[in-house]
Amino acid sequence: MKNTFFKLFALVILAGLLLHGCQKEPQSGDSSGQSHEMVYTPKAASLVADINNFKQKMTAVRENPHLKSGEVISKEDARWNLETLFNATYGFPDLAYRKTLTDTALLYLPVDASGNALLEDVVAVYDEILSLITGFYIEANFDEKGFLFMQLSSGDVANGELEIRLEAVTGARLGTPNDPPFISEYFFEGWKFGMNLGDCDATIDDSDAADQLEMAIRSSMYAWPEPPNGFRWMTANSFTIELTGFEYIEGDDYLLFYIEKPQGEEFTTDDICLDVDEMNFHFYGEMKVIYQIVPYDPLNTQFSAIDDWVLLEALVDGKLYDESFPKYIHHFNTLEYAERFLVPISEFPLPIEFTTEY
Repeated sequence: MKNTFFKLFALVILAGLLLHGCQKEPQSGDSSGQSHEMVYTPKAASLVADINNFKQKMTAVRENPHLKSGEVISKEDARWNLETLFNATYGFPDLAYRKTLTDTALLYLPVDASGNALLEDVVAVYDEILSLITGFYIEANFDEKGFLFMQLSSGDVANGELEIRLEAVTGARLGTPNDPPFISEYFFEGWKFGMNLGDCDATIDDSDAADQLEMAIRSSMYAWPEPPNGFRWMTANSFTIELTGFEYIEGDDYLLFYIEKPQGEEFTTDDICLDVDEMNFHFYGEMKVIYQIVPYDPLNTQFSAIDDWVLLEALVDGKLYDESFPKYIHHFNTLEYAERFLVPISEFPLPIEFTTEY
């Protein structure tokens, strides 16, 4: 590809992103001019009622540890309530972060033959989640940090227990004196595609193109609008979109990094190293895919029932498949989206920051 093409493409994408950011859209629309009746939708009110009901039941269990309510809850309702209440209580996904750290753990919830769990067991899992994530947060080696969100995924049931996978995301806050200013052409050096292979000049070996693109995307995520007075943001119903890299093409070029080789051919140095123009090309390509293409792709049906979606996280992982046919190198994208709600603080208080000590 010619360098001039990359530069022209980057300018076109940048112009599109700037124009897109100025238009009214679900994930960046400012509701501050609306009345309280309009911003507090029936759907948001139902969400708050559900998680407050669950919160009250948890309080009753904790205050009466010797009394067994006998109440059961389905495994899916348990997963949803645990995730939604925790994020509403402790999550700050609306703040700006330079980079993020994802910690994982496995939890086990006792369930009966019908897939239902006792309320007391669900409360015990919530307390375990709080203990785990507090530890993750404290151990995150960031000077200025915040907790973004937690996601739970249900696994199999074995020996009367539901396996639950936990992912917790902690971020390094933007806004410190060491943060570089964002500029329109973000990259000034080339990087190897992934696997911590370093930069193309072999002077840095602790990062790669995927890492650098991920940090650039995180630092450039669309800012959340300021909520109206007396309101706060809350998210729920998170979901994941995974992209291999070949899904979206502009002209003859993949917007995400993806190179395929026929049998008998090897990857060259030029293939593996993304020069300055290619880094900027794929940065703007990633931003276009994340904000302008994925949410409006009819194949991504998760967005159809959402009035206001928001991007929570964009992970980029450089991978090599040299034993496959055809062999390929690419940037695997894991995009975490959620539904966003405006909620009166009087109905659910502002989130709580984790302490930095045990």
